[in-house]
Amino acid sequence: MEIIRSDRIALKTDSAEQREALQATLDVYRALVRDLMSVIATHWPRLGPCSDNQIVAPVEALIHPTKQRPDVRYPYFARRYYKFPSYLRRAAINDAAGQVRSFMTRYERWQSGDRNRRTAQPPRLTCSTGTFPTLYPGQCFQFDSDRHQCRIKVRHHGDWVWMDFKLQGKPRYMPEGTMQSPALTVRGKRWSLSIPVKTHVTLPEKSSVNRVLSVDVGINTAATWAVIDASGTGLDRGFLDRCDKDRTHRIMARIRSAAASHTRHGNRLPPGFKAADHRRLKHLSHNEAHQISRQLINKAIAHDCQAIVVENLKGWRPRGGRKRSTLKQRFHRWFHRQLVACIESKAIEAGIRFKSVYARGTSRQAFDGTGEVRRDSSNVSLCTFTTGKRYNTDLNAAYNIAARGLLSYRRRREAPAGAYRRKPGATPRNPATLSTLWHNAIAG
Repeated sequence: MEIIRSDRIALKTDSAEQREALQATLDVYRALVRDLMSVIATHWPRLGPCSDNQIVAPVEALIHPTKQRPDVRYPYFARRYYKFPSYLRRAAINDAAGQVRSFMTRYERWQSGDRNRRTAQPPRLTCSTGTFPTLYPGQCFQFDSDRHQCRIKVRHHGDWVWMDFKLQGKPRYMPEGTMQSPALTVRGKRWSLSIPVKTHVTLPEKSSVNRVLSVDVGINTAATWAVIDASGTGLDRGFLDRCDKDRTHRIMARIRSAAASHTRHGNRLPPGFKAADHRRLKHLSHNEAHQISRQLINKAIAHDCQAIVVENLKGWRPRGGRKRSTLKQRFHRWFHRQLVACIESKAIEAGIRFKSVYARGTSRQAFDGTGEVRRDSSNVSLCTFTTGKRYNTDLNAAYNIAARGLLSYRRRREAPAGAYRRKPGATPRNPATLSTLWHNAIAG
């Protein structure tokens, strides 16, 4: 399969001249996209059936005069965007056409009656969008030989010129594959190049999956992992936790204190309350998701795992915790979906299969098949089996998650065509646990 990953390379903009040139390039590109959206929307009955690349020629026939075509429908573009680079203009046409096509799709859906409370009003075509220019290699963008700097065609003093920019950090490493056209982006005052690279990844066959790394995502322990083979043998296990707990708890305590003071007399929290602190929490969770997912992928590679299995918690909503309690706030800030998304993207890039299994019963059932477990009331991370054995709850769940993943691959391999058509999400009569793999290995 082919995947596309994007690497962001920061540009050094030490001089005011460089910053002004980049800002002028972005401003004139967005202005062109805005004007092109009006033209494309006006002629949409004729331009709508055209694909992405086919729409460039008819739009240029409307706005771009040439020697063979001196008169065009909209001469404004030739005066307003004089000497605009042709490759950058074609990128702007594709950008504008994509936004108009998105609006037309949403508007047709609204006209057909597909509406809810959020879409009661018809959608609007917003022409002032925060798009970024795409730089075609060789025409608008060039790397040097050692990747220490690059050249970008920018708008400078009313003209389009080539300007050199140094790249931050060491010589940039690009993954193997085909480099696509980068995009010139800005966040705050930091300019960078977002370079997509298309690579080909070969995933192992589903019939060859005999060893998996299972992950149980928790709120107390960020990730509990275990390496299990097809016979049910545990090869390794471990616990990964967030390294920013103290900082996160301080920020959350600061938010709770400010909220309690603000609502003491019955007032409601205003929109954007403590937005900076919430943004910090979001960035911390994003960073931890990337760090923990990278450690899990490295462990899967080290143990030669063919797949990574997680429990499917999409759409899950917590029921624990009283209103305005600390547990309620911790559940609200739980980053389980973000962590799973990072694991999936990194696993596929590393050539490892990813699978999510049904989550109900993974923590409730004992991995040795002795029945339901009883969690400790004082310490929910521990549980007691019916035999009296005490065990870690998250590790017990990781074993059962691995068993369900291996059984799904094994059933797909051994079952005849049309078998196992159980409705997705349905609970089997006998919950699959690690002991199921033991019985299958003995029977086999």
